[in-house]
Amino acid sequence: MDNPLLEVIDVDVFYGDAQAVNKVSFHVDPQKIVALVGANGAGKSTLLNTISGIIQPGRGKILFKGKPLTSLKPEEVVALGISHIPEGRRLFSRLTVLENLELGAFSKRARSYFNESLERAMSLFPALKNRLHQSAGSLSGGEQQMLAIARGLMAKPVLLILDEPSLGLAPVVVKLLFEIIQFLNQEGTTILLVEQNVHQTMEIASYAYVLQTGKLNLEGQPDDLLRNADFQRAYLGMIG
Repeated sequence: MDNPLLEVIDVDVFYGDAQAVNKVSFHVDPQKIVALVGANGAGKSTLLNTISGIIQPGRGKILFKGKPLTSLKPEEVVALGISHIPEGRRLFSRLTVLENLELGAFSKRARSYFNESLERAMSLFPALKNRLHQSAGSLSGGEQQMLAIARGLMAKPVLLILDEPSLGLAPVVVKLLFEIIQFLNQEGTTILLVEQNVHQTMEIASYAYVLQTGKLNLEGQPDDLLRNADFQRAYLGMIG
């Protein structure tokens, strides 16, 4: 059995005196799609920001390929092979599509693969191909989300972290987005997916964790969770 690619071990995160994440432990195996679901305010984004080095944990360990991440800066985490696509996309709206993609390939390793990565991004997201010199702010919501993912892929990640990628998008765009996530995984990219679109998330995930008010309270194979009465009441009714 492969060692986990990512391990989160007894992690606590605080904002001042308020505890946002409480002794959370989970792992992500190589080349899997692992889902982290929960209501707004459960601590999901905080946890992702902690993995990415944006926030430092109060306690606990985070290991990537067996090596600690917790003392690293965000750019050092990216250089190791982790790309984080944050909620809300966080594009540079006044820069062009191409300039946003160039910023995604800032590490020396990523720059050496720039042309190859750009070609791959255009094949995955053909809607961006004719918009390379448009400002990112002029794109539709779906196109902006595609650009955010494409920018993350320019770093050639081993692990792609996606925070609410379907938020605010039309159903037809959401369907395409989930197909692309599956395709990336089939190509060998490991995915950690935070989503409130529970039904579609459970269709593509190989394992899922449920975060509630900063603590993990359920985990399991998607089929098992979908049959769990507590999960059905809390999430399937909520999401619809």
